[in-house]
Amino acid sequence: MNHIRSRSAILAALTLALAGCGSLVPPVGTPQGSLRDTFRPDTVTAEATLTNAAEASEWDGFFVDAGLRRVVALALAGNRSLRASMAAVDRARAQYGISEAARWPELEGTASATRQRNAGGVAGATAGSGATGTTSGNAGTSYSVSLGLTAWEIDLFNRLASLEGAALSRFLAQQQTQQSARLTLVTQVAEAWLALSAEVQRVRLADELRASQQRTLNLIERQYQLGAASGLQLARAQTAFEAARAEAARSAAAANQARLALELLAGQPLPDSLLPTAQVTEATALPDLPGGLPAAVLLQRPDLLAAEQALQAAAFDVGAARAARFPRLTLTANAGRRSPELGDLFSSGSSFWSVIPSLELPLFDAGARRAQVDVSEATRREAMANYEAALQSAFREVADALAVRDSLTERLAAQAAQVNAAQRTLDLAEQSYRLGASSQLELLDAQREFSIARQGLVSLRQIEQSNRVVLLRTLGGRWSLSLPAAANGG
Repeated sequence: MNHIRSRSAILAALTLALAGCGSLVPPVGTPQGSLRDTFRPDTVTAEATLTNAAEASEWDGFFVDAGLRRVVALALAGNRSLRASMAAVDRARAQYGISEAARWPELEGTASATRQRNAGGVAGATAGSGATGTTSGNAGTSYSVSLGLTAWEIDLFNRLASLEGAALSRFLAQQQTQQSARLTLVTQVAEAWLALSAEVQRVRLADELRASQQRTLNLIERQYQLGAASGLQLARAQTAFEAARAEAARSAAAANQARLALELLAGQPLPDSLLPTAQVTEATALPDLPGGLPAAVLLQRPDLLAAEQALQAAAFDVGAARAARFPRLTLTANAGRRSPELGDLFSSGSSFWSVIPSLELPLFDAGARRAQVDVSEATRREAMANYEAALQSAFREVADALAVRDSLTERLAAQAAQVNAAQRTLDLAEQSYRLGASSQLELLDAQREFSIARQGLVSLRQIEQSNRVVLLRTLGGRWSLSLPAAANGG
């Protein structure tokens, strides 16, 4: 008995000593993105700007067109790819539940009835009579109930805790990935809606150009019938009209394709009431982004948050792999009651119990556990590099979008002025041609230049609106909608 107590004391002391070693999960470290502190230099303090730019408003208030807002809502509800990402989140949540349950003991209840018969007999003789006889076999039934604990691992080195932490980090990463997919879908819908809006406006411009070329052709046909125009002039007018007619047909086909692309993202056909019209409207409202916008706003992007959680999961995997190289203590226990009569099982039945601790000591595995540690550490370094690369890529996306935006105001003003100048040129060319002071070529050139200028303005407006959508995506769908006057340069 004394040597049993000594063994128990030694095992308890060893358990306490091993448990005191602490966690084997390495620190995550600080990723180095090699970025500037701000996207654009300015006198605004970074602290004040960061406080306002990091407000969690997602894309509330960004879409001002009611039809676009409705289409975005329909896409979020019906897009199949987004449903798949939501199912992936549910799967990661269930996997985390499995890892969390592994840290707790698993109890099992057992009830059994056993019938046993002792076959055969024992021969014997009676001394007085000389008779012989056989003792017959006997049979009996026993009943038992028990509650058992099977191979519960006592987490000495936080192996199970590390596995649970890795599963939780992967679940959180999947959540952020799903949020990133949601944001990507929103921006794709917005860009498709803007593309359709531009195509609808181009259809209107192409129809107007075709109508203008039709009027010019009718005028020259009358002049040709009166002998005031040559066959060459008539042929030129016919050529210009047919070119305008072909462009109108091409624009109509492009508009139909753009509508189909939008409906594919929405996951369903869309009524005309939700689609853009030929009227020029502002579909989005991007708040003024101040100079000195801190690069730290990138940390709110869901894809970077997912990469951060993947890095944390890799660190937990390292801890689990390291803990696997140390002894593992498991406990098996069983307790219950046994009785030959079912009615007496819980009254006069006999009790029984057993406790079996087991200590697994890894002695030789040909370096398999060490190799697994190397694999997990290499995976952690890979996750760190991927996170830093994602940071740099995100910084470049925002910087590129801001660089484009810095020139859009001036470009739009110049293009609008070009349209006005082309309009005046066309008016003067039409008047001059009707008075016979200019040639037909000058009129056709003025019509073509006016059409090209208007098409350019439509394209530039689409670029400006799409640039807002790009900023929505690259900034993680969040920014301040009411920056203070100081942050706006006021």
